[in-house]
Amino acid sequence: MLLFIEQKSWWSWLWDNWLVDIIIKGGPAIMVPLFIFSVISLGIIIERIYRYLRIPKDKRIALILEEVEKILKENRKIEPVVSYFENKKDALSFVFLSVLKRYEFLLQENRSINDMRQELMDTAVDSTSEYLEEFLPVVATIANVATLLGLFGTIVGMIMSFDELAKGGRGDPAVVAHGISVALLTTAAGLTVAIPSVLGYSFLRRRAEKITRRLEPFENHFINTLLREHGRIEAYKAIVASIYRNGNLTEEESEYLRRKRIELDISDDEANAIEKEIIEKLKEKKD
Repeated sequence: MLLFIEQKSWWSWLWDNWLVDIIIKGGPAIMVPLFIFSVISLGIIIERIYRYLRIPKDKRIALILEEVEKILKENRKIEPVVSYFENKKDALSFVFLSVLKRYEFLLQENRSINDMRQELMDTAVDSTSEYLEEFLPVVATIANVATLLGLFGTIVGMIMSFDELAKGGRGDPAVVAHGISVALLTTAAGLTVAIPSVLGYSFLRRRAEKITRRLEPFENHFINTLLREHGRIEAYKAIVASIYRNGNLTEEESEYLRRKRIELDISDDEANAIEKEIIEKLKEKKD
């Protein structure tokens, strides 16, 4: 008996709730989707704000880049750097992992350092926008659809009101006024969802652009460090491997390697170590 009374009171509260009352008056077919849209839009806005607040400050980013540079200098490999960022879950990790993935493909294509630098910078900018603006198109779509859905509900409601008036055969103002007031609820509901969504989208979009501009110098620094500590070495290795594959070097090939050392800023010690490594690998393959 007590359970029945509690269930009845719960249903009574739900029925008397102002939000439920508005949804019922405006028509569940229109109002329920608008309510769902409002929850989705609000959830995305809150999630985006939280994600933006977790972007590291400039001092923290500088420390991260120092750690990455140290890892590259000690290992001369990108695998430890990839592992370093995979253990972190933030904007920088997402962007830098995207850059490293693209970098591996560019190495396989034997692209020049200048080409790689431009490609990687474009990748960094695109990845930053992808991370920061994720789900924002959903908020913009909800703002547009909510307005149209509210207007659609109003038009349908007014058609039904005038249809009832035509069937009655009398111009009772009370009937028309009540029908129109109920029909306009959907427009009000649609605007209630659309206006915060538009404002939230505009705010988040501007915030994302500001963060993108703030991160750009650090992304450029990371790319330059990557190419300086790893890219130029790998590029010279690829050149040496292609030349030494034919056996002894000609004068033209030796001159070509000399120009490439200057271009890539390869020291004599580095060049000798690389050439020795490549020759040993080629001998192992022949054996």
